[in-house]
Amino acid sequence: MVFREAARVKRHAIFVIILWIFGFPLSAQNQRFGLGNLSFSLSPKVLKDGSITDVSFGYTYAPHSAGLLRLRFSNTSENEQFDETVPDSLNASESSAFEVFLTPFEYAFLNKERIQLKVGGGVYYEYYTLTEKGFFDMPVLETLDKERVNSFSNDLTRHNIGPNIALGFNYQSEWFTLTINAGAVPIFYLNARQDMGITPLMDPHNADYSQDTSGGPYLYADITAVLFKYASLALLYDYSALDYQVIDFDDQFKWRTPESKVVSQSLKLEVCALLPLGGAIYTQIGYGHTFDSTQVNSAPLVESGKDYLILTMKTIH
Repeated sequence: MVFREAARVKRHAIFVIILWIFGFPLSAQNQRFGLGNLSFSLSPKVLKDGSITDVSFGYTYAPHSAGLLRLRFSNTSENEQFDETVPDSLNASESSAFEVFLTPFEYAFLNKERIQLKVGGGVYYEYYTLTEKGFFDMPVLETLDKERVNSFSNDLTRHNIGPNIALGFNYQSEWFTLTINAGAVPIFYLNARQDMGITPLMDPHNADYSQDTSGGPYLYADITAVLFKYASLALLYDYSALDYQVIDFDDQFKWRTPESKVVSQSLKLEVCALLPLGGAIYTQIGYGHTFDSTQVNSAPLVESGKDYLILTMKTIH
């Protein structure tokens, strides 16, 4: 397991370097042909158990009007125990998310030399998958005339789509720049499908369920400050609330699908060195740490934290 984890992290690092290398010619080419109204950003982040890659394309139609397309790819893979109360267990999980933030029109109703305040509207979409496989050994099951060792599997697929309301603020001076981008998806359509199995404990061994419902809100905010042109500090926050049914079982070992409220929050802190490469092209190399929490109904928070490496290529106008 250790060698596989090391190999996977190495693959992520190689992938990041390839993206970083190929991102530079694209940005340089845009600058060379004078496309000053086009902005581009590529920001891979390498975590111990996965990666997050943000890609954005912006275009300024007129002094007060612009559009933005942002894509985010996330992947996490880890091995862990099911629960502290079940020490003899193993759960191998892999999750991935593909998110689209499309804001085809943003209008700057305040657009002065150093200050810009804008609002926009568009669409948010997320495709999320989770795959889990493992086993657990619970001696207490023998007192109930059940097998103590069981295998476990869980497959979840989810689609979210809804209207996105975006706000932006920019302040720029010679030695200090502040950028705030925030947005809200007040409500979205949710389609989910789940297939769970526990063998031989459950009868039938597997249960599947699909649903179409609504959720929300999803909120996000990115605050970035550039100091003395060469140092960047960033604070990124995400919040989402989902109300949907998940597969579970009762104390009689019967499958059920109770209504659940899942609240997820993520706070990221990033510190980077900002290095100019000529013209409007910059690269960032730095460190980040994420604080994540998830709460299902009134259960205690499940918290985690991770460090990650940042390599960013972008244009700054």
